[in-house]
Amino acid sequence: MDWTLFGEGKAPKTLDRSAPRYFGSWTDDNLTQIRYWIWYNYNDFPTGPLGIGKHLGDWEHIEVRLFQGLDPVCLLSNHDSARIAASSGTFPGFATEAAMLEDTHLHAWVALGSHAHYPSPTSQPRCYARLFCDKIADNGAMWHTEQNLKSLADTNFNAFKGRWGDQRSPWSPLNEHNNRWRNAPDLRPV
Repeated sequence: MDWTLFGEGKAPKTLDRSAPRYFGSWTDDNLTQIRYWIWYNYNDFPTGPLGIGKHLGDWEHIEVRLFQGLDPVCLLSNHDSARIAASSGTFPGFATEAAMLEDTHLHAWVALGSHAHYPSPTSQPRCYARLFCDKIADNGAMWHTEQNLKSLADTNFNAFKGRWGDQRSPWSPLNEHNNRWRNAPDLRPV
């Protein structure tokens, strides 16, 4: 794909509620994982100096893990890591934040420009060198992402496994980098 045709356009300026969201899933004996993918045309970390955090194309995701007999666990993509939103349980190596739910739907806050996901507008933002921090706030546009869902398997790009954009852009959702254990290998509540 010729990504030079894209440029640094940051459209749309307002939320396009009709934009598709994508999903993939895995199931085994005691666990079902559903990963919801969201595409952004451009990543622009607003406080990053010298172009840090700027690249064409950005895939972000929210993963729901359903353990047999336990409360659901949500992993929210947050740069090269994850934030965990859960109503119960502890998870070795992760700070757990309370999941904010509306019926069965998780609320997530998306950081300005970097698109890192947070379980609350009061979450501690990710910072680099304690100076360059994600910007998250309440009262943004609400996007009901359960509408207009499409399976990754049914897309016209399901065989593409490269980077979506320039050399700093993320890998395709179907690349091995984004395997089912990417966020937290075999993470189970304790």
